Amino acid sequence: MKNVEKLRDRIAKAFTDSMGQPEAAREVAFHVTDWAENVDDLVRVYEQAESMSDEEIRKIIIQLLAHVPNHLAAAKKLIGLGPIEDVFSVGVHEEDSAW
Repeated sequence: MKNVEKLRDRIAKAFTDSMGQPEAAREVAFHVTDWAENVDDLVRVYEQAESMSDEEIRKIIIQLLAHVPNHLAAAKKLIGLGPIEDVFSVGVHEEDSAW
């Protein structure tokens, strides 16, 4: 993704105007843009999955899942939507055993 800093500034402005808290808005912007590379990779999977190996797809998905959820949880909390919930009842707050 190009111009991540410009996007970050724009998101921060949008949330500063609605939240009135520039530092919190900047943190929200960071948390929703820090994983821009993961977005690019995921789009590549969406658009080119048939030409990618299983290993390539697994690597992209694992990197996404390892990096993005905590950023989203932080952004959600910062804008006042509360903590992450286990809406699908899969035990998201429980430790996993190695697979």
